[in-house]
Amino acid sequence: MGWWLSRFLLVAGLLLFSGLFWWLPRALVRPALDLATTQPAQPDYYIGGLRLTAMNRYGHPQFVLTATRLVHFPYGKRTLLIAPRLTQFGQRAVTTTTAKRGFISPHGHTLIMRGKVRVFRGPTAQIGAATVHTQTLTVHLAS
Repeated sequence: MGWWLSRFLLVAGLLLFSGLFWWLPRALVRPALDLATTQPAQPDYYIGGLRLTAMNRYGHPQFVLTATRLVHFPYGKRTLLIAPRLTQFGQRAVTTTTAKRGFISPHGHTLIMRGKVRVFRGPTAQIGAATVHTQTLTVHLAS
């Protein structure tokens, strides 16, 4: 009976090792390849004290965007702004929008402001000043 038991253990061990050699590459190599091909969530650069001025076709400021910090992510992800402030120069009134954070779309035409968003429009000759508070605001920057 000892001979059959040792032969059974030998065959069972060989089957176990062959199963491991078949399973290990699929279990370890495939997730490693997926990790290597995914895009990193690490930013590629930072800018402190951002000030961006966009001009209209007449050479006058259209808007000024400032932030205490800009964090850019590679591979077409949105750009993060810390404490953004957007000042828009309209024909009659100046509108200032502030928030805790903001996101610029990959193409740069949309600004999403989030967290204690405050919009203040200055007074004009026809109407007084106005203030709006919200949590999220989308601003289309394209002219």
